[in-house]
Amino acid sequence: MVLNINPETMKQFTLFGLIFFMLACSDQVSEVQFSDLSKYNMKIIPDNSTSNDQIKLVVFDDCTYNILSGITRNDKTIDIQKQFNSMMKWPCFMKNDTILIGKLPEGSYNVNYTLIDISQQAPQNISVSFSFQMKVTR
Repeated sequence: MVLNINPETMKQFTLFGLIFFMLACSDQVSEVQFSDLSKYNMKIIPDNSTSNDQIKLVVFDDCTYNILSGITRNDKTIDIQKQFNSMMKWPCFMKNDTILIGKLPEGSYNVNYTLIDISQQAPQNISVSFSFQMKVTR
């Protein structure tokens, strides 16, 4: 039996495999600056957020099975947590996910983003974790 897979599909499978491998093998918590969000395929909108704006975090090309499980704000710290279950073995269909952070008072905020594998079989539950600074002006 011979499988004929078109080159575009093969590229998508290869990209997914590479991303999954990087996420599965990542056990580091890193801190990034605001301008470095592009390496995580994310962006805060609007640029140069003010206290009058509805602030959002856009995650580009996120797997549909990565589900937002919580956003909490404690003073100047914002925690964003997403989760997935690797035991489900769902295919990764890419989509852009927009997470509403909301209106914030003027100030500098530390945002912590965590993606957690909730599988009981996962050797390490945190797949991705990093922090970045976000400024909100008047």
